[in-house]
Amino acid sequence: MEALRQAAGGIEGFLGVGSSTALVLTWLVILLSVYVSLQLFQVFSGNALGRSRRSRGNVTLMLGQCGSGKTATFFRLRDGEEVQTVSSLQLQRDSFPIKAGENPDQQLGSVEVIDFPGHLRMRGKANDMLPEARCIIYLVDSDDQPKLKDVAEHFYELLTNRDMLELHTPILIACNKSDLNTARSEKFIVEEIEREIEQMRVSRGATLEGQDQADSYLGIDGEKFKLMEHSPCTIQTCKISAKKNEIQPVYDFLLEQYSA
Repeated sequence: MEALRQAAGGIEGFLGVGSSTALVLTWLVILLSVYVSLQLFQVFSGNALGRSRRSRGNVTLMLGQCGSGKTATFFRLRDGEEVQTVSSLQLQRDSFPIKAGENPDQQLGSVEVIDFPGHLRMRGKANDMLPEARCIIYLVDSDDQPKLKDVAEHFYELLTNRDMLELHTPILIACNKSDLNTARSEKFIVEEIEREIEQMRVSRGATLEGQDQADSYLGIDGEKFKLMEHSPCTIQTCKISAKKNEIQPVYDFLLEQYSA
């Protein structure tokens, strides 16, 4: 109470008001300070709780179009063998050890991997799997340029997905069939994806004008879209050949994600 009286006396002398008014003002300042402190506590504690609730899963999610080599890569990882595959609406899901080499630091314990179907009508269900993913391996057929438009559309959906925005799930773009003479380079594939996404940004940005774009607009306004720089998550690229069992970059990516 002594401190309260002193504070009220200071206000009384500074403002030239009566003692009763000074006491009321002192209480108002105290209450306002308590209110602001509580609001700040709720904001920071809420953010901390939100971060703790939103952590990535522990699954490797394999995505890509039909014919990109997802299933072939899945069986290479699991069995080390080439398997003849056909497009299917059934996902493959299994847990198995990852062995990138003979050294202990090149081996992981059991990792759960999901090979998700590439059919367009299954894409919405693939989004439901995103919270489970620790990382994503996105297979691209580097010998099929027409499908790069669909790849870009899928990436636009992924990179504006709320789960991806909050979890920042790392993605490896694995350019498969690199053993073919007609295969496109990583640089070509990335530039085509960027070009298609830029066109979508322009058209969808115009549609969203005047609306809240925080969760739907990709990239930086006024700059051309760059996949590596403007994505809400880390994206790496590599070239592989599931047919030739040249998938070391996939092993390296998994080691990086699960050894952290």
